[in-house]
Amino acid sequence: MKKYISKTILGLSATLLMASCAETSSNDTNSENTSKPVEQTESKKENNGLAMAFYYQDSIATQFGFYKEIDSILKVKEMNFQRELEAKYRAYQAYEADIQKKMENNEITGYQIDGIQQTAMEKQQSIQQFEQQRGAALQRESMDYQTNLMNKIAQAGKEFANKNDIDLLFFYQKGGQITFINDAYDVTDDFIKYLNKREEELMSGFEEEVEAMQNEESDQ
Repeated sequence: MKKYISKTILGLSATLLMASCAETSSNDTNSENTSKPVEQTESKKENNGLAMAFYYQDSIATQFGFYKEIDSILKVKEMNFQRELEAKYRAYQAYEADIQKKMENNEITGYQIDGIQQTAMEKQQSIQQFEQQRGAALQRESMDYQTNLMNKIAQAGKEFANKNDIDLLFFYQKGGQITFINDAYDVTDDFIKYLNKREEELMSGFEEEVEAMQNEESDQ
């Protein structure tokens, strides 16, 4: 169970949603200035009528402050769960050791055995129930955090693309579906700067949105 939960919670490096990008008017004189990579994507548009760009997913995970904060929150939640679970196991082991010691000292009579066995079974079931129920709840909570974060990045990606006249914005990740992209299309640094600049705005109301998602799930 521990390994399964860990893989789920620490999987913030999992594939984020691809930000689809709307068209913007080329006559918008108020568009923000962009760095060289974005300008290169615009020059590509002159050749094929379609402006494309990409960002490195791994860089988002390590350089976007909000992403790292959510990862830290989920790690703390998992560690708290693991500590509580381990404490329950230690308490049960102490109970078993105490019973074993009493049996060796002939402090337990025959008619007490059935009650002791029943108590031991109930303690085991309680631990298993905690591990399953709390573990599953933690898994769902982690997924809600990740989904909301992906939505935030996707929306920011759409807005970033609109501002820079990009028609298609992809993410690149080793082992992903895209094998190779020319570095001329790389806007990673610009996108990360854009995300960090809007970090407070993206964080605003995040916990409330996650809670709303959880309430919606519980009503279904």
